Amino acid sequence: MTPMIRELHDGVALWRLNMPEQRNPLSPAMKAAFTEGIAGFSTDPAQRVLVITGQDEVFCAGGDLRSIDSTPGTVATRQRMADSHAFIRAMAAVEKPVVMAVNGAAVGAGASLAMLGDVIVASDRGWFASGFPKVGVLPDLGLLYTLPRIIGMARAKDFVLTLRRYDAAEALAIGMVSRVFAHDTLLEDTMKMAAGMARGPGVSLGLSKRLMNLGMADTFDSYLVREELGQAVVFGTEDFREGARAFRDKRPPEFSGR
Repeated sequence: MTPMIRELHDGVALWRLNMPEQRNPLSPAMKAAFTEGIAGFSTDPAQRVLVITGQDEVFCAGGDLRSIDSTPGTVATRQRMADSHAFIRAMAAVEKPVVMAVNGAAVGAGASLAMLGDVIVASDRGWFASGFPKVGVLPDLGLLYTLPRIIGMARAKDFVLTLRRYDAAEALAIGMVSRVFAHDTLLEDTMKMAAGMARGPGVSLGLSKRLMNLGMADTFDSYLVREELGQAVVFGTEDFREGARAFRDKRPPEFSGR
């Protein structure tokens, strides 16, 4: 069985984690699929937005403990982390929107994966839990960096340290997710939202994502320099010219991503 099913629908790349019998873990095969997939997504102009979800009733239940148990030790652990960090760095750096559609349990590294989305949505059956302390390990895949920036330090500590399970309603209330959809229509609603982004001005959206990500570590003055350079790029795009024409003509713009 392939660990990930990848499809393309009208500019929206849809990836389904496809190891439901094992609760869609981040196994070596799954990480390899992410690495291969993100390389293609980054360079293919036909893929303008990425949606990631889980097959069946689980988003991702975390790391693959069986593979970890079979290769213990410091050297092997650092290699596993390097493999994980390669694809999450690429996902953060790609100048295209990445949407996480949490259809069920997002536990441990699965919660970390979800927090890497530019837009994070969930079904009303989705839920989140840290899980890491239950097996005596440090939260990884950037969770201790991303989560405080998404929900604030106090709530992030509550999530990580208390081992409490957060359902979709609580996740929405604290800003862990931005929207909650009915479980049966999660994929339909998410793809509709993503299709709207795919029809948008790709360069502008991509640079907006990039500047927000970089701005989290910037001073205000450093950010303004990046903003100046980014706006200079965007004003030279065909999408800007089309947007200006459409505004003047009082019609919807038809963006090309160029």
